[in-house]
Amino acid sequence: MEPKSVAISLVEKNSNEIEYTSGIQISEDWILAPGTLLKSKIEDQTLLDFISALPSGEIKSLREENLQVQVQSCAMTESREITEIKSTKGSIAGLWSCPLLADSLANLYSSKSLNENFERLNKILLPIFLVVRLDRDDEKVNNVSECSVKDIYQVLSCFFDSHLSGEDYKRGDDVQVESTPFGNPVFINSVSKGIVSNVLGVNNCIMLTDANAVPGCEGGPVYAARKNGSRVIYGMVIAPMTLCRSEWVNYTFVACLLPCLKKLLRKQEPKNNFLMINQQNTDITDLLDKSVVLIYCGSEWGSGILLDRDTGTILTCSHVIDQAPNRRIKVVFGHKDLSHGSKKSQWAKLIYRTPKGIPYDIAVIKVDPLEISNYMQPLKIRNTAAVKGESVISAGFPFLYTSLPTITHGNISNVSPYMLQTTCYVQSGTSGGPIIRPNTGELLGIIVCNVTTFNTLYPRTNMAIPATIFSDPINQYIKTERVQAFDTLMTQDKDAIRMWNCFLLSRI
Repeated sequence: MEPKSVAISLVEKNSNEIEYTSGIQISEDWILAPGTLLKSKIEDQTLLDFISALPSGEIKSLREENLQVQVQSCAMTESREITEIKSTKGSIAGLWSCPLLADSLANLYSSKSLNENFERLNKILLPIFLVVRLDRDDEKVNNVSECSVKDIYQVLSCFFDSHLSGEDYKRGDDVQVESTPFGNPVFINSVSKGIVSNVLGVNNCIMLTDANAVPGCEGGPVYAARKNGSRVIYGMVIAPMTLCRSEWVNYTFVACLLPCLKKLLRKQEPKNNFLMINQQNTDITDLLDKSVVLIYCGSEWGSGILLDRDTGTILTCSHVIDQAPNRRIKVVFGHKDLSHGSKKSQWAKLIYRTPKGIPYDIAVIKVDPLEISNYMQPLKIRNTAAVKGESVISAGFPFLYTSLPTITHGNISNVSPYMLQTTCYVQSGTSGGPIIRPNTGELLGIIVCNVTTFNTLYPRTNMAIPATIFSDPINQYIKTERVQAFDTLMTQDKDAIRMWNCFLLSRI
């Protein structure tokens, strides 16, 4: 059977308290579930001591009678229409802490947070996998007592051999999450589509995707599509959102099952027997890797775009380099293939920046062109307006521990001569990154900010500077290297000023 999504409820005996997540049915009688299913029990000192003492990467049985679950699954037609929802009882048979996830997530939660209790729960539970055994109809006793750790290893090994491929997941691959939002059976097997935004952590054990997920989606399977139309499982949702630098991160965090189970089972890399995914997205991701750079200035950082190799011209936002000229500007090239003699990072010279309080928050910096790797490739600027509704991709560096940009897709939701509005998911560190047209790779604009109202930040409502604003001055500067080419950006247009000041904007 294909691994499929189920809804799971942890039911307390003699209590109305219920914790719910999604899960993955990996065989007829077995479910793989996330550690967050135990969230309501984590204050139980006995259970907390048990989890804290778990030997890393080793399955332990868990036979406490009060850890009973209710699993809801559904029968579906070939067109994936739900025909029947079935409810089955089961028990948590065992669990293990994945050392790859534990080490990787420790870096994520290494700094102080405004919500330390949230991060404490994440540190404890996100690396945990649970294995649930379903009760059979013909059994009168709890079947957990009849299974052993050996049985759990065997079923996980069978799942690994049958369903996990050696094909690497690549940024830009199309993926979908199937889960039960909020644990409500009305929403069972809901599908959310997105792309692989980044892959990080030890052995690439964590995937970030911009596919939308909410509480209750934890444990849901994450699939990619084969070229023949069938699906292959990539991973399991472990957090639909998290806190990083005291800022909510709405990327969906996914535990990649191939490295996690390979580590647990001490398996060899499985043989890849099929071709994956979306070649167009793969090509665009490669282009972004070659053109999007990380920019540091003092304690702040953001993103930038290489526009011309011969002059070393890089475009970013003025607020990204806000501490210049008092602090130096460093450009980090996050590419994979550094040519002989090239440098991964360089100091940059500030060429131009728009003053504070005046549109358009643009800065131009320059690096030594002789020290730019041959691998790097500039983005082409599109000098025609973006089209409302068209699909776009953005890229940037919201996470400092990634060497390559994190990407996300969306669409142009509104267009004016002075501003682009997009639904791409962006956050702190993405400022100065590109908005591009995926079928051509052309630059449509650069990301500036999100919208914030009453202290609430909306990561999928963001503003970008249209390429039509800066294309002529940039091209003129590249031809002449005369800074006066940017004088036209000093607009006093009342409509432009009104539009950029009419929102309470959060610079990112």
